Amino acid sequence: MAKTHILHYINQFFAGKGGEDKADLPVGSSKGVLGPGKRLQELLGDSAEIVATAYCGDNHFAGHRDEVLATIAELARSAGAHILVAGPAFGSGRYGFACVEVCHMAATSLDLDCITGMHGENPAISLYKQYRDRRVFALPTTESTAGMGDALSRIAQFVSKLAAGPVIGPAGDEGYIPRGIRVDAVASKSGVERAIGMLLDKLAGRSFATEIPVESLEAIPVAPRITNLKRSTLALMSTSGVVPAGNPDGFKLHKNTHWRKYPIAKLDSMKDARWDVIHGGYNTTFMQDNPNFGVPLDVCREAQREGMFANLYPYCYVTPGSAGIFQDMETIGKQIALDMKAERIDGVILVST
Repeated sequence: MAKTHILHYINQFFAGKGGEDKADLPVGSSKGVLGPGKRLQELLGDSAEIVATAYCGDNHFAGHRDEVLATIAELARSAGAHILVAGPAFGSGRYGFACVEVCHMAATSLDLDCITGMHGENPAISLYKQYRDRRVFALPTTESTAGMGDALSRIAQFVSKLAAGPVIGPAGDEGYIPRGIRVDAVASKSGVERAIGMLLDKLAGRSFATEIPVESLEAIPVAPRITNLKRSTLALMSTSGVVPAGNPDGFKLHKNTHWRKYPIAKLDSMKDARWDVIHGGYNTTFMQDNPNFGVPLDVCREAQREGMFANLYPYCYVTPGSAGIFQDMETIGKQIALDMKAERIDGVILVST
């Protein structure tokens, strides 16, 4: 029987390329194992083989997500990978988001089973739950790397189970973090009996597990005020649907699931270039005549010349927001926020449409 091939994704630190000073390291790869992959391979034994390792700086991933994912996809194909392992990322948010994005790509584009590991309060867990990929499994870890041994042991056991071929059961049975996916199953009791049983358990103070968990929205704290605007770098962000002429990235009138940023460094006004308006939520006639209404570049240039702020970021962030699905919009917002952090942007101007 052919051995299961694994592609392992890690960040620059665990690849031994450096710490925060190397967070801009471009994507690279190596045959075989690096960093924690060495111990993981020992734990896997003969059940599977790590045939290649991909690595990337956390900041570089945030700023070049699509390019990095394309490179990793090609590496997975050339390596003949059957399973992708990312991390573990523990409590690291940037690393966690990269792991989830790599797993999502491999599951949806390459039909690979994917395993990652991170702390339950890692901010990337929300993205993992939003994607709800049936072939991606995030295993719980400690917040720090002190739990590396246990995390790798869990991953190795899960890889061995995937390699053996049995169907993976519910999160509560298998030990991975729930994704919010409901799977059809045959129950020994009717819905009425199960509902009454849960009600009686609740009234009696006994523990029970609901079959339909109640979802709650994450509380978003208000960002701290900018204390020195004159030394700050601001960026323009727009949901008004103003995109380059011809809509090269294929934005839709409704329910977009992606974002882009477009160069504005050489423009003093949005009228200095050709734009289209792709949005199904308002009358776009006035925006087409003057796209500065949605992307106020003209007044920002004037304010910059007057010294109100130091720099205007040379790209405008764009995603039409008409009838957007909440989970998609939340994902887009987090991805843009990560990119802005990587670009050291201090504040954002977003015009309401």
